[in-house]
Amino acid sequence: MKLRWIQKRFKCIIQTRMKQMLENRDLITDATPMQLLLPPSDEPSIAKRITAALTREEKITLLGGVDEFCIPGIGRIGLKPVWTSDATLGIRGWNAPVTDFPAAISLASTFDRNLIQRVGDALGEECRAMGIGVLLGPGVNLARVPVNGRNFEYFGEDPYLCGQMAASYIKGVQSHPVIATVKHFACNNSEYDRHKSNSVVDERSLHELYLPAFKQAVQAGCLAVMTSYNQVNGTYTSEHPYLLDGVLRGDWGFEGLVISDWNSLYSTKGVLACGVDVEMPQAKYLTKEKVVSAFEAGVFDDEQLDKRIMHLLSSYEKAGLFTVPTVDDSLKIGGEAHLQAAFDASVASVVLAKNEQSLLPLSSSQRICLGGDNACKVAQGGGSSMIQWQQKPQTLAQRLAGKVALLPRHWVYSRKWHARVRECDAVVLVVGYDHIEESEAYDRPWRLSGTDIRSIQQAAQLNKHVVVVVQSGGAVETESWQDAAQAILFASYLGSSTADALEALLYGTVNPSGKLPYTVARRLEDYRSMRTYPKDFATTNVARIKKGQGDSTIRSVSDLVYREGLMVGYRQFDTEQSEVAFCFGHGLSYTRFQYGELEVRQLDERTWHLQCMLTNVGDRTGAEVVQLYMHPLDPKIFRPFQELRGFSKVLLKANEQKLVDFLITDEAFSRWDQASWSFTSDAGSYELRIGSSSRDIRLKAVVEYAKKGSHDV
Repeated sequence: MKLRWIQKRFKCIIQTRMKQMLENRDLITDATPMQLLLPPSDEPSIAKRITAALTREEKITLLGGVDEFCIPGIGRIGLKPVWTSDATLGIRGWNAPVTDFPAAISLASTFDRNLIQRVGDALGEECRAMGIGVLLGPGVNLARVPVNGRNFEYFGEDPYLCGQMAASYIKGVQSHPVIATVKHFACNNSEYDRHKSNSVVDERSLHELYLPAFKQAVQAGCLAVMTSYNQVNGTYTSEHPYLLDGVLRGDWGFEGLVISDWNSLYSTKGVLACGVDVEMPQAKYLTKEKVVSAFEAGVFDDEQLDKRIMHLLSSYEKAGLFTVPTVDDSLKIGGEAHLQAAFDASVASVVLAKNEQSLLPLSSSQRICLGGDNACKVAQGGGSSMIQWQQKPQTLAQRLAGKVALLPRHWVYSRKWHARVRECDAVVLVVGYDHIEESEAYDRPWRLSGTDIRSIQQAAQLNKHVVVVVQSGGAVETESWQDAAQAILFASYLGSSTADALEALLYGTVNPSGKLPYTVARRLEDYRSMRTYPKDFATTNVARIKKGQGDSTIRSVSDLVYREGLMVGYRQFDTEQSEVAFCFGHGLSYTRFQYGELEVRQLDERTWHLQCMLTNVGDRTGAEVVQLYMHPLDPKIFRPFQELRGFSKVLLKANEQKLVDFLITDEAFSRWDQASWSFTSDAGSYELRIGSSSRDIRLKAVVEYAKKGSHDV
């Protein structure tokens, strides 16, 4: 307990320093468009005209950032600087009342593409209102391990879900003249010693799990990709020939900007041979002196330099940055529409995991005791995503003050409280982590704090009607306390809408509709990925966070071996048919849904249409996420038992019914083939499974696929 307190105190100091360094930059006020001074030309591409007009020295200055978050301009020709900004909970680091949205893991819990696009649209508007041209999001790294301190910034454990959420986010952001940046490419699935770790991953797992979400982002039109800190199979991602030239630019045809994560370069020669286009936050390995030396040594030339500049400027051009004002002063920051989008996303994301005897929703006439550390604050994840509250939002305790009998800030039982707890109709405990324990730069504990667990167990001894609200960026240990709770809500980090959203859900103004985008195992060692993971993952120190960042000579790199292969998340647990605490895709409602018969029609050799009737047979409006899984019946090689291949969120009034449609192609049956070095779909029988979660399959149908050859996915 003392060690955990010391670690938390150390992390608090780190977070305070990060905030002091990066928060509250003054707003950009330039509301004029670029006035480019270019010679007359018949060339239609502005990016090509600018590139042709620049000197070699000017081009080199564009290879590195300035002022921590800015890509420099070239005043001689009127090319303005372009500002970037972090984005997970909202636009961070500016002295403005920005809208703080739910964390990405919460957005994934909505399983709602349209809602995520609304959030992206609001973020894009706020970027334009503040003069930001490059938004550093979304992040799509898989929740390979549940303790990754940055899981809350990502979209869960399934690559299809991650990619779909990212694509919707990107479409919303880039509906404005703003560049979205998908990150962190690739296999940055841990914060443990991230600057000196080597993700050792086999080729099939790389292509089936860790790259598809990035490809979906590229296919959605994402204009920028950020590389990660770690190595992949022995090479830093900022200079990785296979990932950058082979996969990203070669196989996927990406022509946009590749930007480094902050201080994530480790050489000049390797990066110039094949690496990022822009080094952030400033040039360290791509300085004028080092790049000129590379020219003189014959390892870099003007054609290669022009390619880098074109990647940058063509992204500007496609986004429309050359033709719009830097700041659009017709748009607002934190307006009502944005706040409504944040609230809608918050209430749609919360997962009702358990509700015995229909304890929830509560009634305003009931006597309720509220406790837990997180009831008295607005919890958020830490690091580069953390927003400094401009107008401090209400805590849940403040919001419910008129409805509940408040307990002290910390849930500490004494005799004078026992009577109140025994006599009340329900006890609501809001527990979990915050920006100190869950953050970029280090991993977090698997178990809730001892205080949280004791609070739950002690409350249950006095009152059987205990509601536990868990705030975390992913799976946590529940085995030691879940039997003591009659109802459990997984709420993650909901931003300034936290109090309003939880009040609406607890009292039934809004019906819960979130689904878990990750698997909650019974024990940490049940995850195969954790069996060879560093045992001291929950501890940290200065060396692990800082030492060696951007300097490959200080410490040796350690391997993080992905021995579990494809057995990540529900792929593992459903294949093993092992018991879990809460399965992927799980989420209850205050109403009930009935699935009608499944109809399957083959439209052509590669395409199938699936349709089923969904009916709300309860007495209140609610939304259900209908999930489609593919299960190979006679696999030619090892395959996971089932994989998510589609989902649809359907809102129904009481007694209303709607047809739910899915359209799939043979890509739904695909796997990576090592021999052909491509995706292929094996001929055979496949069971298409439709249900309410990965463990609650309601409908099944078998289709036969006749192989027509390999294909790209």
